[in-house]
Amino acid sequence: MKQTALAAALCAALAPPVTAKDVEGTRVTVLGRDWLVAPVEGTPQRYSATRMNLEHLAFRPPAVLTARQAVRAMRTATGCSVNLDTMVRNITGTYYAQVICRK
Repeated sequence: MKQTALAAALCAALAPPVTAKDVEGTRVTVLGRDWLVAPVEGTPQRYSATRMNLEHLAFRPPAVLTARQAVRAMRTATGCSVNLDTMVRNITGTYYAQVICRK
């Protein structure tokens, strides 16, 4: 169990930071943290939310669960509600979910 947690931590630490130049999408701020929300290619109404952790500030606002921040970021960027049953997170910390747009 400890080995898998260590391996996951190492993979996350070695993953290159995502910048706005790498992916086109909408940049939103949720609770003082920047998120990049982009549609997933080939899948309609599916979006990804990646936290832009480029700054390592010691005195930031208090921590909030990143899943809640990702939902708020997707909702802010798309104007649609997020289907929580479809939300998943990969090893790099990017969240993916279907959105429900009512018109």
